[in-house]
Amino acid sequence: MIARIGGTEGIDPQRRMRIYFDAYRLRLVEVLAADYEALRSLLGEERFSDACRSYVEATPSLHRNVRWYGAGLAEFLRTTPPWAQQPVAYEVALFEWTLTLAFDAAEHPGVRFEDLARLPLSVWPETRFVLHPSAHLIALRSNAPALRKANDAGETLPGPTLADSARPWLVWRKELTTRFRSLSEPESWALTAVKGNATFAALCDGLCRWCAAEQAPSEAAMLLRRWVDDELIREIAQ
Repeated sequence: MIARIGGTEGIDPQRRMRIYFDAYRLRLVEVLAADYEALRSLLGEERFSDACRSYVEATPSLHRNVRWYGAGLAEFLRTTPPWAQQPVAYEVALFEWTLTLAFDAAEHPGVRFEDLARLPLSVWPETRFVLHPSAHLIALRSNAPALRKANDAGETLPGPTLADSARPWLVWRKELTTRFRSLSEPESWALTAVKGNATFAALCDGLCRWCAAEQAPSEAAMLLRRWVDDELIREIAQ
């Protein structure tokens, strides 16, 4: 490789190769910094740089588009010492990457409430609903969303916290804005069921874990209304 690199006055091939080597890695670190702003604030410049450099050394870039280079950072932090001993850092990275996935998801017109209202009663039991491509469900024990929200607002980050159990979160895009909110246990179950191609009848049956059987259809209908208002439903499938 060195033999194929020409020299210039005052810079031999080895030095030119080192300049490129360092500049390439610095560029990858810059890309990671743009994707993981709250993680950078949480760790501080030095520790964030150390984490990114470790990731760069361990992770060759395999995509023509550098946009996807940071896809594995969260998992790297979860499994690689010393970062593996800092679960909040992993969850902040996971949350921030999910935000980028939601923002970059393909555009698709959402189902309107009028579309639901036009469905004949006879087809409701077997009707299925397709979520918008931007919709993602993740589970977090930490206050990663609060950390990201504070960072976006230019505020001092709250202290990182870690609960004993994970809480479900929904991340999606409405129009051009990425949104997120925590989920109740019934709604988390229902959205997971929808992603698994459950029918409306199956949703009602499953919601009976949290309400009386006669109330389940109205509970399912209220969830659907909220999802339609949030532009989470892409398609009605028969």
